Amino acid sequence: MLAQKPKDKNKIYSLHEPDVYVIAKGKDHKQYEYGNKVSIVSTKDTNIIVGVASHDKNIHDSKTLTVAISHANSNRNKPIKQAVCDRGYVGAKVVLGKHHLA
Repeated sequence: MLAQKPKDKNKIYSLHEPDVYVIAKGKDHKQYEYGNKVSIVSTKDTNIIVGVASHDKNIHDSKTLTVAISHANSNRNKPIKQAVCDRGYVGAKVVLGKHHLA
């Protein structure tokens, strides 16, 4: 770990958590974060968490929505009919076989 160079590929960022990777944020005050990307699905009114999905790569939010809702549906009796998302999910056109409005 000490012999790693800044331009090296597949660097180790944590000895205790080997799956940690760099997430480029592009903000002036905090350009990078280290960790894993996760998607959390919660109920709209009571904010109870009904699903969590961890992603092994830093993929765009629109590509994580299907995985997150599928995981949440596996924990529920009724399937999720509607999702409220932030602007990061704007690229998702079809989720679980249904078209959605962006």
